[in-house]
Amino acid sequence: MSTFKTTLGRLARRVVLPFAALTLATAAFAAFPDRPITIIVPFNAGTTPDILTRMVAEQMGRDINQSVVVLNRVGASGIIGTQALINSPADGYTLAYANVATLAINQALYKKLPYDADKQLAPVALAGYVQNVLVVRPELGVKSVAELIALAKKKPGALSVGSGGNGTTGHLSAEMFKAMSGTFMTHIPYKGGLEADLALIRGEIDVLFENITTIAPYIQSGKVIPLGVTGVKRDATLPNMPTMAESGLKGYNAVAWTGYVAPAAVDPHTLDFLNKAINNALNNPQLKARLAGMAFEVTTGPRSALFDLAHKERPMWADVVKRSGAAVD
Repeated sequence: MSTFKTTLGRLARRVVLPFAALTLATAAFAAFPDRPITIIVPFNAGTTPDILTRMVAEQMGRDINQSVVVLNRVGASGIIGTQALINSPADGYTLAYANVATLAINQALYKKLPYDADKQLAPVALAGYVQNVLVVRPELGVKSVAELIALAKKKPGALSVGSGGNGTTGHLSAEMFKAMSGTFMTHIPYKGGLEADLALIRGEIDVLFENITTIAPYIQSGKVIPLGVTGVKRDATLPNMPTMAESGLKGYNAVAWTGYVAPAAVDPHTLDFLNKAINNALNNPQLKARLAGMAFEVTTGPRSALFDLAHKERPMWADVVKRSGAAVD
């Protein structure tokens, strides 16, 4: 009888101890998040990445009943902010905005990129995309893509095209345009998209490829003239604006897709929680409608969708960088 009781006690402990461990682990996970979450935005305040992330953070915070703070860490085509994320604790409390630049373009643009996205980052969520729009200063006197191409060919190198910095989608949208149209315009990079926008308005540059979200107010006020959008289909906020393909550049497609990442070592269960939280925020009917009005097309999915898209587009952007000679040491 004593032997039976001893054996029974041992079996009970074998069952109870794992159950207790599972209960504690579940309780620990259920407590996440028990303090504010920070989302690093590697780009300037007031730009599309910043505007989008602050809207997502606000809705996400309401949904999970926890503060979500946005922190701008600007510089080097998103590298500074991305490295700040990599150096943060891998506990799920620090995320970063990521996009076509940090996950696809930089891999070709920089000869020695100081981070490995595939090894040091974990995808959290794909958010969606916004198209760029080709705009010119009114004084240039062109009203269509065809007219701009004709003027650029007539005066090689005389026209200037600005961007928010080397390697941004604005920069490489211009390089793709130049390569496909057989034109040459002098590229002038600025410290950020807003600086480039203001430079165009002041007449310091002639041409700009900019996110529809940020340049829309200047289009509406007539301070800049739009010629065409950069995606494969027309944008709902500019329905009368042709695509580059419709304007004669068949196959042209350059959109600024976006998402969110975490340090690679974050627990997968935490990443799944964050994926669901961000997807729920983006698909909130009120927020989704607001984003649509800003020309942002929400496209959510599993965590893997973000890196799948990055891997798909890297060869395309590598080709654009190679043809443009835009590599950065």
